[in-house]
Amino acid sequence: MRLKALMALCASAALCGCQTSNQADYVQIGYGPSFDVAHAQCEMQKGSVDQGYIAIGSPGFVAGAGIGNALGNMALEDRYMKNCLILSGWKRAPRGQGAAAAAAEAAGKSPTPYGIARAPGSWINTALLDWSDANKKCVAGDKAACATRAQLGAKLRAAGMDPSS
Repeated sequence: MRLKALMALCASAALCGCQTSNQADYVQIGYGPSFDVAHAQCEMQKGSVDQGYIAIGSPGFVAGAGIGNALGNMALEDRYMKNCLILSGWKRAPRGQGAAAAAAEAAGKSPTPYGIARAPGSWINTALLDWSDANKKCVAGDKAACATRAQLGAKLRAAGMDPSS
């Protein structure tokens, strides 16, 4: 019995040791809060995915159910952290790219995420940024930018967005 308990403890310790969450493991893929802020927000909420359990039977069965539930909860929390950080603009880095992203963030210069110069996601994000650029150029006297601003403004208003506010 002691050998089984020791093996279960070693297995759960090994699984816990695989879970890392430092900035060197992530790259910025979108616009959002810094890694520390995003990680803290996700960390505070990850316990909400934990599931309880009820086990009736022998002590070994109850212990096994508890260990199984703990492992299941660890997997749920890991998936939640991954998705929460993606929503905040951070993704687990491919091997070898996370350290460069962490160094750039520490230097105060966020890296351009995967070479994207505009906000990823909806076309509305990009259209709003393009409208803002065109508006600045139009105010400076660029006639072509005024035409672009008008076209983008019409598309955005048709989608329910008012770019001038």
